[in-house]
Amino acid sequence: MALARLGVPLAGANLAELSMALTDMAIVGRLGAVEFAAVGLAGGVIFSAEAILSGVLTVVGVLVAEAYGRGERERVGAIAGQGLRIGLLLSLPLMALCLILPGILAWTGQDPAVVALGAVYLNAVVWSFPFFMAYAVLVDVATALHRPRTVFLVSTTAVAVNAVLSWYLVFGVGGWNGLGVAGAGYATSLVNAAMVTALAAACFGGRQLRRWLPLGALLRGDRAAGRDIVKVGLPVAGMTLAESGMFTVVMVLIGGFGAIALAASKMVFGYVQVAGAFAFAAADAAAIRVALAAGRGDRTGVSRAGLLACIVGTAILVLLALVPLAFPHGVAAVFLGQLDGQDLEVARQARLLFGIGALYLVLQGLQTITEHALRGLRDTLVPMWQSLAGLWLIGLAGGALLAHALDMGVAGLWWGMAAGAGITAMLFLRRFCVLAARVGPPGDTQER
Repeated sequence: MALARLGVPLAGANLAELSMALTDMAIVGRLGAVEFAAVGLAGGVIFSAEAILSGVLTVVGVLVAEAYGRGERERVGAIAGQGLRIGLLLSLPLMALCLILPGILAWTGQDPAVVALGAVYLNAVVWSFPFFMAYAVLVDVATALHRPRTVFLVSTTAVAVNAVLSWYLVFGVGGWNGLGVAGAGYATSLVNAAMVTALAAACFGGRQLRRWLPLGALLRGDRAAGRDIVKVGLPVAGMTLAESGMFTVVMVLIGGFGAIALAASKMVFGYVQVAGAFAFAAADAAAIRVALAAGRGDRTGVSRAGLLACIVGTAILVLLALVPLAFPHGVAAVFLGQLDGQDLEVARQARLLFGIGALYLVLQGLQTITEHALRGLRDTLVPMWQSLAGLWLIGLAGGALLAHALDMGVAGLWWGMAAGAGITAMLFLRRFCVLAARVGPPGDTQER
């Protein structure tokens, strides 16, 4: 029940956050396959970089949960304040990357039309990054303080607002023709700003949460809290780099097979992201529950929280993996609208990839859940190296070998990603079982 109370609202929140990006892609897809590929490629690279840097902040929830369990109000506020400051600093390199990314993509041999439209999108979405980082911190704080419903309400409302705003900014209204691809980026920036404002009001305006977030602790610098966030969070960023970086490189390699192949792969991955929101929800809930149990020295509770999340999350993902296999053209129509011309070829190629994508969805979801369970034990350094080995040596190198040496093309790259995710998940699961058995009295669980 505890896992469900955290997991169900978080599933909605994670799904809502992903839906914003995918809504932009689906709306832009109505402009054409090239526009869809442009936003998919440029947005995929920049949001992968965003995920890598925000990985440093994902331990805020674990640290707040530990302090909350011990009743340390000043510590909770200090962690939240340091997280916000670190998040704003991390947004600066993302904004700089938006300026140079089009040149990098052009150098890799991408379609010039895709690169040009991608630059237009990046110039509009660049303003969203400071707000995204602040929101990521507030989400972790609210969740750790057992307020996932607040996160759910803000996130789901934002999806509806983003869909309407993006549609009108892309296509216009009345006699105004809209901004095209740029409209989707501006919509994302505006909605992210509104999300931060709403969640901050809920966290700092409500009496119950305000007790745990005293203003003095938020504003006062706390080096110890900052060191904890960076010490535990940097390896998490490394793991995110391994996964997001692998997929980014794979997408660039797929781009070499043409805009149609790229659009088809982005569509498959789009569905994987949506369905994977349920894995992230189970993973986030597992991290919090594992951290709470570890803080109490409850060895059985640690094992139960982690393994139950693996079982429930994987079962849900297996069911979701069947949807694109049964209704491939229905999924394609969600992204591209009416299927005709180039869109038919995109849908055809996506249908061939959905089978591998379904396997990748399940294995990547298990990898995510087990990694978060380890994060609840503050174990991040060794898993970082395990993910680099599994995802890059097996996933990327193996996929490139299948794609080119064995002439399997785009499918070979997807098979490589599935293999890398599966091996990494097994390494994480084994390590969690070993470390869970070592949990001792409170204060004994340290980063290993």
